[in-house]
Amino acid sequence: MSRSKVLALILATASFLTLPVRAQNTRFEKLLVPVFVTTPVPGAFGSLWSTDLWMTNDGDVPVGIAGGFDTGCFFPVCEGDQRVQPHVTFRPRLHPREDGLLGTFIVGEADLTGQLSVSLRFRDLSRQSATWGTTLPVVHEREFRTGRFSLIDIPLTAGFRSVLRVYELNDSGRPASVLVRIFELDPSNNLPGSPPDRLIQADVFPVQFQSAGRGSAWPGVLTVNLSGLVVPTNIDRVRVEIEPVTDGLHLWGFVTVVNNETQHATVITPQ
Repeated sequence: MSRSKVLALILATASFLTLPVRAQNTRFEKLLVPVFVTTPVPGAFGSLWSTDLWMTNDGDVPVGIAGGFDTGCFFPVCEGDQRVQPHVTFRPRLHPREDGLLGTFIVGEADLTGQLSVSLRFRDLSRQSATWGTTLPVVHEREFRTGRFSLIDIPLTAGFRSVLRVYELNDSGRPASVLVRIFELDPSNNLPGSPPDRLIQADVFPVQFQSAGRGSAWPGVLTVNLSGLVVPTNIDRVRVEIEPVTDGLHLWGFVTVVNNETQHATVITPQ
């Protein structure tokens, strides 16, 4: 087994237990990093995608964090006291699963994560002279939803590719599924009393777990290529509704809309 795989296994089982050893009564909160790649990932139409992750402690006291960090040290004891010092900006080096497109977690002291500013940006390196990329949110645990939520105004027109990604907070070790409904948007609806949106498709999808029932190492993920859905050709814009089917799920999701010609990306998140 390679060093990187051994390290990832150690971190999955140990790093999330190290911070409580230092402070048994401290509460911790997960922060979802929805995409993080260590090396650029080829995409459609010659694109080459990379991510840039930065973190700043805007407060006046250190903030303890844990997660799949690469500290240059092989042993998990090196992960035991990751503390972001006040007014320091640094680039966390993470060890995500797979190619990094399935997301990973950073864990921080819950009472102090509000003083952390995090910047996550992805960009197409094949066109890096034309754009500085697009910002993705880093999502606090408290922002995950237990009920249905919507992502609104998503194009299904030619020339764009739209992908839905839904994340689940905890891997309980049991199968889980999510209902995804697609509704047509009527541009002529300009009154709150307009007719309800028309349902055009509904499917139940399984959640893909990465943590093998360990609960906290990585998020569960559902990925749906919305551009590949079979819908009437006269429908240009839709609303995507996500609803947990399995009890006890905590979900968050977004849609990326990428122009096939320019590779410009738009991120649609729940508001």
